[in-house]
Parts: sequence; structure tokens; C-alpha cells
Amino acid sequence: MRAFMNTLSRTERLILLLFYADQLSQTEIGLVLDIPEARVCTMLDKLREQAGAALKPKGGYAAMGVGSTLPDAAYRAVPVN
Repeated sequence: MRAFMNTLSRTERLILLLFYADQLSQTEIGLVLDIPEARVCTMLDKLREQAGAALKPKGGYAAMGVGSTLPDAAYRAVPVN
């Protein structure tokens, strides 16, 4: 995670820290950083995607055996009564 954070700009790091550590809303982050709320939303979406890709194991989760050992029933939706 540290390596990923080091690749980010100051603004990107601040957005992540304000959102996840300080639990500010997107509106509040926009006010603090003087950027539009829509921009904060767009940047958070992009950063989540980048973080997921950066933290994904090499070879994907299948290489770790995740998901490949689950029975077919585990993938079916549970009916709601």
C-alpha cells in the first residue's frame, strides 16, 4: 500500500486520507481542497480502481486459488423470501 501511495500526487493522497482516515464527505473534501465535489467523486473512483489494480496479486486471484475451489452453489444467488 505504501508503494501505491508514493505514486500519487499530493492532492490524490489528501483525498484518500480525508475520505478514509478523517471520514470527510466528498462535499467537505471539495470545500477543504477548493475543488468541485464532482471532481472529488471522479478522483475517488479512479483512485479506488488504481488501488485495486496495484494491490491485486500477480497472476490474479485465480493464481492464489481464490474462487476456484468454491462449489458451484456458492456462486448462485440466495433466494429472498
